[in-house]
Amino acid sequence: MTSVPETTDYDTIAGRYSAMIDERPWNALYERPTTLHLLPPVDNIDVLDAGCGHGWYADWLMCHGARVVAVDRSAAMVALAQKRVAGRARVIQGDVSNLQGILGDETFDLVLSSLVLHYLADLPAVFSEYARLLRPTGTLVFSTHHPVHDQVSILDPGYLNAELIEEEWGWLGQKMRYYRRPLRDLTDPLADAGFVIERMCEPTPSEELRLKDPKGYDRLCRLPAFIFVRARKGSS
Repeated sequence: MTSVPETTDYDTIAGRYSAMIDERPWNALYERPTTLHLLPPVDNIDVLDAGCGHGWYADWLMCHGARVVAVDRSAAMVALAQKRVAGRARVIQGDVSNLQGILGDETFDLVLSSLVLHYLADLPAVFSEYARLLRPTGTLVFSTHHPVHDQVSILDPGYLNAELIEEEWGWLGQKMRYYRRPLRDLTDPLADAGFVIERMCEPTPSEELRLKDPKGYDRLCRLPAFIFVRARKGSS
């Protein structure tokens, strides 16, 4: 574990991040298409956008017929999401690992958590909370940083050692702090919370991404940036 005390505070970068992220090829042409491909039909279902950021997924879900509650721990991101959805969804500030007293048991058919888990310290608590919020046989879809994304820390301190790392994101001009974890640190607490994995994806980048970002395309062809999971809550 490094000496860095905590993960990145998105309140400090919310405006800059939201102004750039919708056009960034790795998100617009790699992460989002894969996440959307894993979703079940969303028309007329209740969805929690867990870690909603500036509200892109919440907006997409509502445009496709879902009833949406969106939550984020960053007050600045909540304000941006509220502006984006313009009253069409409930957007709240909160910790996705503990929404007791805010959201009731078995409230949702789908929990979507896009690029959130690598900022959270206690994944067993997070997955347990997602299980509490989902109805029986509900679906969880999430994306997170791939365990091999950071090549340096795979060797030192080693792949099996989870750690909080700091990385320069050139496109954002910002040092970001997040957890790099082995795959077992995702799959074990997911299973312990009663989820069964239906699909796990390591996507090949698209031709459209190659045209927009040739260097990024080459890197993603050799080393995946994100891993994607669809899991089903076991019936009680």
